[in-house]
Amino acid sequence: MKKSVFLFLIASSSWAAAQTNPAVVPAAARAATEINSDAADFDLNTHQAVYRGHVRVEHPELKLTCGTLLVDLPTAGAHLSNVVADTNVVIDFNDGKGQTYHVTAAKAVYAYKIENAVTNETVTFTGSPKVETAQSTIESEPMIWDRAHNKFTFIAPKMISREAPGNTTNGLPVKLF
Repeated sequence: MKKSVFLFLIASSSWAAAQTNPAVVPAAARAATEINSDAADFDLNTHQAVYRGHVRVEHPELKLTCGTLLVDLPTAGAHLSNVVADTNVVIDFNDGKGQTYHVTAAKAVYAYKIENAVTNETVTFTGSPKVETAQSTIESEPMIWDRAHNKFTFIAPKMISREAPGNTTNGLPVKLF
């Protein structure tokens, strides 16, 4: 397995403020991301990187595995705008408040753009996506993670709730997410 190290700025929602003041970028956002795969191609004309085979991404904010990862490489000073993870996508992350999320899907598409002074940063999961926490499991098609607002949107969700010890009201869980 070959190793590639790439400054992969998948940042928290505080990135928007950092566009004008780099001093507010959290250390995790500035950290290099390690990408391991069986093979990789870098097209300097289209500014794209394609990682293939047993792709593993390690970043302080998340861990990702998939079969293929396509990254539109940002130009100097620009924000990462598009990443497509395909085939057996698994993402594990913590919301910063102690809640751990485990997401699986066939495909995940990360998109970042600023439009009319509004930051849009989403990950759209398709292909039988499922998110699991200690409290619940939700399946939805598609499933959208709004990173700018730290929210999930579910279309026609199927949900299984698990009772957390000491966290109930009349036998029903209080916290689902």
